[in-house]
Amino acid sequence: MLHVFLFATVLAVGGDSVRAGEDIVRAMHDRYAGKWYETLALVQTVNYYDAETGAYDSARVWYESIQLPGVVRSDVAPLDAGNRFLYKDETWYDFRADTVYSAQPGPHPLLLLGFDVYVQPVEETIAKLEQFRIDVSKVREDEWQGRGVYVVGSSSADDDSRQFWVDKEHLLFVRLLLTDPSTKQTREVRFEGYERLGGGWIATEIVFMRGDRSTMVEQYNYWTIDVEFDPSLFTDTKGTRPKWVRN
Repeated sequence: MLHVFLFATVLAVGGDSVRAGEDIVRAMHDRYAGKWYETLALVQTVNYYDAETGAYDSARVWYESIQLPGVVRSDVAPLDAGNRFLYKDETWYDFRADTVYSAQPGPHPLLLLGFDVYVQPVEETIAKLEQFRIDVSKVREDEWQGRGVYVVGSSSADDDSRQFWVDKEHLLFVRLLLTDPSTKQTREVRFEGYERLGGGWIATEIVFMRGDRSTMVEQYNYWTIDVEFDPSLFTDTKGTRPKWVRN
């Protein structure tokens, strides 16, 4: 069972007083400001859990091109099929055979908390957190996988509030809990297996859960930073391919 610390009105981050989640976000930003990478290319395998078989299906390969803040393109193998996902201008695009199949506006919590928070102004991060109905006025301490964490959006361990967890030592995002207020069903995402990367870090495994059941796992197998992406990679709808991929 998680060891829960009593909520305190004033906590501390690196010796500074913390009165709200905004202070945690600011500490995350300030720790890595000017050090965190701004472009990242990676290869990942994606496994979906099949409730009928009780196992994960065969792995899919995605090639991700990330430009911070706020842009990520995921090309699904094989590249010649032209199937990919693109997130930019706070909109999710689904491409099939190089054609936009759907476009859905909405925030990207994992890009925001796992990456953008370290490179964009604190005020922008706070404003976007409000879209997830996370109450940044609440913050407490807890423990996660044997390490101390700050919990932003929650004032007690047994509440159903929407919240994100941050490793106290390295100020890295490790967990997101989004509970539907009507159904009380919780979607959870975990950033695990962190490794140092340039002046920042990278979580090498992303676990998606619904309730207490894993629904998908992303595992990063290759990554590199400071990639000079062709701007057309994030604008053109037809025929572009990530040049960093070596097939």
